[in-house]
Amino acid sequence: MQSYRLAWAKDGERKVSAVSFSESAAQTYQGFYETREGTTVEIVPVKPGE
Repeated sequence: MQSYRLAWAKDGERKVSAVSFSESAAQTYQGFYETREGTTVEIVPVKPGE
């Protein structure tokens, strides 16, 4: 199964989610983080165990 993390920039610093998500969960949380952080959030595929 492919896993995904969320990545965004805040105050010029790149942030990456601490947990991995399924594709559907990543899409759900993407909207949440965009609203909370006020920035664009990208979904990044990761290898198992990353």
